[in-house]
Amino acid sequence: MKQTNHAPQPLWRRRLPGYAAMGAASLVLALGLHGLMNARTTVAGTALALTDADAATYGISAVYQLDENTYYVVGSQKGFQSDVEVGVTLGKDGTVQSVAILGQGETDNLGGQCVNPEFTAQYQGTAPFTLAGKSYTVTDPATGAVYAAAGSAETEAPAEDFDPSAWRAGDTSPEAEATRKMYEAGLTLSAIRGEPMDNELIPPMDSSAEAVASRKLYQASLSKSAQDGEEQAKPFADWSAEKQAAYRLEQAELTTSGTGAETSSADLTEVDALTGATITSTAVTNVVNNSYFYVTEVLSAE
Repeated sequence: MKQTNHAPQPLWRRRLPGYAAMGAASLVLALGLHGLMNARTTVAGTALALTDADAATYGISAVYQLDENTYYVVGSQKGFQSDVEVGVTLGKDGTVQSVAILGQGETDNLGGQCVNPEFTAQYQGTAPFTLAGKSYTVTDPATGAVYAAAGSAETEAPAEDFDPSAWRAGDTSPEAEATRKMYEAGLTLSAIRGEPMDNELIPPMDSSAEAVASRKLYQASLSKSAQDGEEQAKPFADWSAEKQAAYRLEQAELTTSGTGAETSSADLTEVDALTGATITSTAVTNVVNNSYFYVTEVLSAE
């Protein structure tokens, strides 16, 4: 009788069914995630035309009409370390119905808390909104008119007497020295809130290969800026602590420099800022207020 040759199968052939099953499972998972992402971004309404000028003026990217008297506006503002994207549902008269955070990359235990319903649920009712106890002004992005809640300046906590040199005594690192200077200049969050210094440190100097090479080229007078006798152009991470903080405060509209508009008192709805995340809270509030101005000034006027 002729014997059947049962030669062992190659390892890849024996594992082929398992690979096929894994591939099918991955495909199903990918399709499911794609569906979830589409579900998050799909709006049950009619997309309205948005001019480039209005998008730039009001900082918004999309507008939908949900029904005859309700709109959904998507906008974004620069937070502390990321753009914060917000969806605002509001009526034709500008009354805010709900606010949702659509995207953000803020610090998890600080600005990242903006996604919590306890924070976003505050944005309901009559707009514009202001941050309770903060030097926040509402600016109409189209007209430049500036409004502040009556007595808001008086609610700012006065800066406490605190010696920055006593903070982290013994730490003579450049980051620590720069942080002390930031506090003295009133540019850290703790200084803004009138609190003693906390454990925050400025970001270290950019140590990437590209940044190091750029500094060396400049020092060796091999870069164009050095040859032209100009100051070296620096990436954000290489800016001084004071310049970084000033830029972030300016982007969050927490500074008054450069604005000549007279501030008028107005009845504004107050919301509580996130603890330790005034810049993120300001970004969200700006989107909500800009959405209000867009609906009342543009859509309601059509």
